[in-house]
Amino acid sequence: MTKDLCQNIVAHTARYIFDGEKLLSNQALLIADNLVVALVDKHTVPDNLAITDWGEKVISRGMIDLQLNGCGGVLFNADISLHTLETMHLCNLRFGTTGYLPTLITSPFNEVLKALETVKQWFSLYGNQRGVLGLHLEGPFIAREKRGIHQEEYILPPSEELLEQIVAYRKYFPLKMTIAPECFTAAQIAYLIEHKVILSVGHSNASYQEAASAFKQGVTTVTHMFNAMSGMSARNPGVVAAALAMAPYLGVIVDLLHVDSANVALLNQFRAGKLYLVTDAVTPTGTAISEFDFAGKHLWVREGKCVDKAGTLGGAYLTMNQALYNCVRYCDIPLAQALAMATRIPARIMGLEDELGKIKVGSRADLIVVDLNDFSCQLVTSS
Repeated sequence: MTKDLCQNIVAHTARYIFDGEKLLSNQALLIADNLVVALVDKHTVPDNLAITDWGEKVISRGMIDLQLNGCGGVLFNADISLHTLETMHLCNLRFGTTGYLPTLITSPFNEVLKALETVKQWFSLYGNQRGVLGLHLEGPFIAREKRGIHQEEYILPPSEELLEQIVAYRKYFPLKMTIAPECFTAAQIAYLIEHKVILSVGHSNASYQEAASAFKQGVTTVTHMFNAMSGMSARNPGVVAAALAMAPYLGVIVDLLHVDSANVALLNQFRAGKLYLVTDAVTPTGTAISEFDFAGKHLWVREGKCVDKAGTLGGAYLTMNQALYNCVRYCDIPLAQALAMATRIPARIMGLEDELGKIKVGSRADLIVVDLNDFSCQLVTSS
């Protein structure tokens, strides 16, 4: 370390430091200029170096949410703007999320292009250094039968022209797309994978064979496992069975409303190390708002659920730290595994595992402290 760097070092310790793999005890993190410079035995920290002891808490990477529609009173679909992205980022920080993918659900294609332009503008200002890690397009290339809250009139069949317009933005920032693979040709899926678009099966009525073929081609994730996809029955294994058998990674909303806790626990038994947490959060999250508009409908927050007048779920009223809490308290998932589901695994999906998924020398110090009682979060460093 250079002399200048040593002068800027701050040290932090807690009951545990989660390095992305393990919970470490009796360790201290040394940070300078928003970078991790060392992870050492806390008893070896020099006496002349101030150390912050966070007590009975765990220091971790900041959490990463790969499916966030809105929060803090704003919704990306309703206001596709830099202001919305900034509001979402600031709200996220209160709950321990330091990186996220703003998510645009099925919309008129001109709004898809507007979302792509908006994230391009954000990256020209900040890169991935201020919360936004790319863009998640959840539609419009989905199955009408499994559209959920999505507006049917905006669902489109994929065409080479539309896909080329989307892929053109891949050179500016990472792109994740939720698709119904039965609506695509193998060549179209191959085109997106060739251009390094992260593909996720979701809002799909695919057969087992159709979903399995997509995973074999290189589709890497599943959007909100169990929800808005063909289920598993004796003679129709559907997307659920193909995902359990073959999907490299599975996103899951652990608000205990979208998916029962027993199913989350079962998923973890079968696919530990392959699950990642998402919130699918919408406008009211992080606020006291009780009703809002989404996807052309008026929704209410009732008993923790965001629903329309027919009772259809429209996103979630959920933060990442609450999902983490639910995993540990109600789904029998060990703390280290749950933390990985919120940090290292989504970072790996985005190709950012070393930079944002692990605590290691040279990695960014976008770090949080998690209270082990209520799972409330604080920032270790500014983000």
